[in-house]
Amino acid sequence: MFAPSISRATPCVALERATTTRRTTRRRHHNTRASTPDDASAPPALARSRRDFVRDAALLSTLGVGLAARADADVDVDVAPAAATKTPCVLITGANSGVGYTAAKQIAAQGKTVVIACRSVQKAEQAARELKEDVGANAKVVTLPVGLELTDLASVREYALAFLDRSDLALEALVCNAGIMAAPLERTTQGHELHFGINHLGHFLLADALTPALRETKGRVVSVSSLLSMIGDFALDLDDLDWNRREYDPWYAYGASKAQNVLFADEFARREGKNGIVANSLHPGIVTTNLVRYSVPDLVQSKRDLAKERESFAGRLAAKAGIRNPDEGGRTSVWLATSDAAAKETGKFFIDPGLVYPGATRAQLVEAGDWFLSSGTEFLAPQLGMPEKLFEWRTEANATALWSKSQEMVSKYTI
Repeated sequence: MFAPSISRATPCVALERATTTRRTTRRRHHNTRASTPDDASAPPALARSRRDFVRDAALLSTLGVGLAARADADVDVDVAPAAATKTPCVLITGANSGVGYTAAKQIAAQGKTVVIACRSVQKAEQAARELKEDVGANAKVVTLPVGLELTDLASVREYALAFLDRSDLALEALVCNAGIMAAPLERTTQGHELHFGINHLGHFLLADALTPALRETKGRVVSVSSLLSMIGDFALDLDDLDWNRREYDPWYAYGASKAQNVLFADEFARREGKNGIVANSLHPGIVTTNLVRYSVPDLVQSKRDLAKERESFAGRLAAKAGIRNPDEGGRTSVWLATSDAAAKETGKFFIDPGLVYPGATRAQLVEAGDWFLSSGTEFLAPQLGMPEKLFEWRTEANATALWSKSQEMVSKYTI
């Protein structure tokens, strides 16, 4: 039901340098992230039974995403030519499989240029070849000579520098899609808990580094989250983002990182709206990709014939149950990254193209295949404060605090 895999081997050296001449006179320095006092505290400990109930309910709505990459090359930024000479592009992390790949395929099919960011150059080039086979030989696909390893902030920095060195590209949209789900407790190169490090912190640094490029185009940031973010009240602890004090729970770690994806987009929208950038988050649906490799390994996408499944009785039943294939799961990312209508939206959480949640009506939820979600009109929903009750963690104070803490954690690697 979800997206790609991650192995945390020692990072390999990138195949080549993006440039042979060290350019030190055009390093980009920007100071866009003002620190904010941490005025949000973690929610009090709650009874395990209540936490399990909410978590199990939210698991019905969890999602799938792709996974990203790394690099060890030393690349600096060159002087860019006039903006009119640049090719508009959409950069997608984890674009080699799952909803990341299908989003790249759908965007390329529109005739747009797609930058495929993966954990290694080899994965990116393989995805580019497959995309050209699916879309056509004339598909506009770009890969960089370095990978994007989100478990290593140094790699994220080098990938951002490699992109900025491409003076022929104009970044119109950054789709933060890569991620992991329900993984055992492990640490990134810098010692961060894996879900926090990959799903949030690596993308935070990448977006920070590429903000000047997004300002040039009045671009977009798309943050792929999940409805499992609804357990944020129980899982999100801004004083223990790396799970150093709490007992580790892989589902809570995943849910916390998905809440961080929403808070990141909300805060980015507040900070960069004055510069013309829009930022939104989304739930792609219950998607059949490789993200379940840790929890239900037999159901990973690579082991199944998804087209054949969808034609079967069980597949049709799954569709009625709200389960989407990767092509369907990628459509909201594509809409947010490319549509004219989405250019007017910012600071919102979408569950389908144009459909904001909470706020969707019962009829809209049923039509979108999200019938299992509360619209707030069901029996006892108003009395229970649903569905807004599940998003009480989504506050400006929490978003600001998360931003400040993240900024401090990546400060050694900013451009």
